[in-house]
Amino acid sequence: MGLGINGLDQSATENLFRIKKREFDKPLYLLSYSISHILEYVNGIPDYAYELMKKYFPGPLTLILRCRRTLWTTPLERGDTLGVRIPACKPLINFLAYIDLPILNTSANVSHHPPLLTKEDVEKYLSSEIFYVPFEYNIAMSNIPSTIVDCTGDKPIVLRKGVIEI
Repeated sequence: MGLGINGLDQSATENLFRIKKREFDKPLYLLSYSISHILEYVNGIPDYAYELMKKYFPGPLTLILRCRRTLWTTPLERGDTLGVRIPACKPLINFLAYIDLPILNTSANVSHHPPLLTKEDVEKYLSSEIFYVPFEYNIAMSNIPSTIVDCTGDKPIVLRKGVIEI
């Protein structure tokens, strides 16, 4: 389960960080539907990052790229970098393409607490704090997190080992 907001809206970012009790140094990432959509928000994609995208997108991989500073990745600033990911769920990709907004995402939980894995958990713990759209598709969740790779330098640097081995 995840929580997403319109990354163009600073107040939405502030509210999400407040609800999650999230530290401001942990930016949100862009949940996208295509590489062309990602290109709207980043300052180019290094060749090695593009190769990773072709191989692993859609899937459990988040790449950190230099961004255009248009999205409120934290409540205080539009970030210099942006995590990007295309989920491995066709109905979710279709939904993201339909709304065509820069949806910034994070796990559905209060920081430093286990993720909420069911609709019932979200309703129980967060429904009074958020407006949410229940997603009708049952998406299998893994206990292994996504792999995060920093692609802002000359070569990729794995920041978090996850499902994908790089």
